[in-house]
Amino acid sequence: MHFISDYILVFIFFVLPVIFVIQPLFLNKINNLKNKIDLPSLKRKKRLLYRQIKELEMEFDIGNINQKDFKISRKELKIEVSEVITKLNSNKI
Repeated sequence: MHFISDYILVFIFFVLPVIFVIQPLFLNKINNLKNKIDLPSLKRKKRLLYRQIKELEMEFDIGNINQKDFKISRKELKIEVSEVITKLNSNKI
């Protein structure tokens, strides 16, 4: 049982600091993967946002959402959709 605590101490005092120091070397590669634009996922996101707008309009028509919240939510969704469409258009060129 004593050897387990020794391994834990070695891990805490050696392995974790080494990982912390080496991490910036790989951070650039990770950011590049995040910045890659995936066309199918953008198209899916656009469809989902349109569906959210439609559901929001249905909720407003039913009376579950007041007009102020409806306008704010719809405006935010439209801004997000326009950003996705801009990304899609810039990728097609």
